[in-house]
Formats: sequence, C-alpha cells, structure tokens
Amino acid sequence: MKVLVAICVLISLASAEYVLKNRDNMLAYRDECVKELGVPADLVEQYTKWQYPNDAKTQCYIKCVFTKWGLFDVQTGFSVENIHQQLELGHADHNEAMHSSIAACVDKNEQGSNACEWAYRGATCLLKEHLQKIQKSLAPKA
Repeated sequence: MKVLVAICVLISLASAEYVLKNRDNMLAYRDECVKELGVPADLVEQYTKWQYPNDAKTQCYIKCVFTKWGLFDVQTGFSVENIHQQLELGHADHNEAMHSSIAACVDKNEQGSNACEWAYRGATCLLKEHLQKIQKSLAPKA
C-alpha cells in the first residue's frame, strides 16, 4: 500500500506543470525575500536596476526569489524546463538552442557551494545571457 501511495505522489509531481509567473508575483516575492533576509534599502535599489553585487546578502536574496518562483530548489538546483517556460511565456520548444543556452548557465553544484552561492552563480549567468527575455516576461500588461 505504501508503494502505491508513493507511486501516486510521484506521478502527481511529475505531471504538475509550471505555472507562469508575472510582474505582480515578482514584486511579491521580492518584498517577501527582502523582509525575510533583512535586505538593506541600498541593495534593494540596486536590484530594481537589475544590478546584483556578489555579496552574501544578495546571493541569498537571489536564492530566495528563485526558490519562490519555482525555478530553483536547494536540493536539485535549477529547473531548466521551468526557466525556459517562463522566458518563452509558456511556449518553449525544449529542443531549441534557447534550452541549451539556459542549461549552459546552470550546474549541479559540483563545487559544493552553499545554496545561496549556487543560486547566485546560475542566476547571474541567466541575467547576463537572457536579460531582455527576463524583462519581457515580467513586463506590466498593457
């Protein structure tokens, strides 16, 4: 019986689809993470300009936001599929070059970094490589 329950749970998790997030979600996640981590106002100001300095507070902020977003998990790392869906507004073709470009930004933490450093490392690459798509996916609806 326990095996049957475990199989049902795994099937439901595997079939759960990523739900696209919007600007309102991003703002809510940012506020939650700022409060949870006690991020100072000067750093928040930088974040609103898409600037993320390499410091412990920012690294953990990135981890917090990406985790709430459903794009990063402290055990398994980044979800290339979810990131791709978000950037392509739900119309991702996982066989295209974009998918490979996202995958090239993330790693399995072979370095053994803490979760904050791991999330920051991948996120800064994603921001460098895909900032315009990230911004477009979060643009206010007209």
